[in-house]
Amino acid sequence: MRTWIVIPAMLLACLALSPPATAQNIIFVPGAGVTASVAQDIAVANGVIAIRKIELDDGAWKVEGRDREGRRVEMNIQPRTGEIIMLERYR
Repeated sequence: MRTWIVIPAMLLACLALSPPATAQNIIFVPGAGVTASVAQDIAVANGVIAIRKIELDDGAWKVEGRDREGRRVEMNIQPRTGEIIMLERYR
């Protein structure tokens, strides 16, 4: 008879005990070079949520995409160190 109370209570307890979302870790070994996958992770960590293109051009990873606000983002990443050389957001 009281099962209609127990089921929602158990559901709420499970939701309350679920672990919070954690930040994404970027695995990069200095000196080993940045792969396209690591360049993508660096872009995501810097707010790019929709990546349109990643290419190695003129000695740098070039990433194009959009951020959460829908702005176009262009980013250049140094392929040896993972350092962001250029980051521009357009309206």
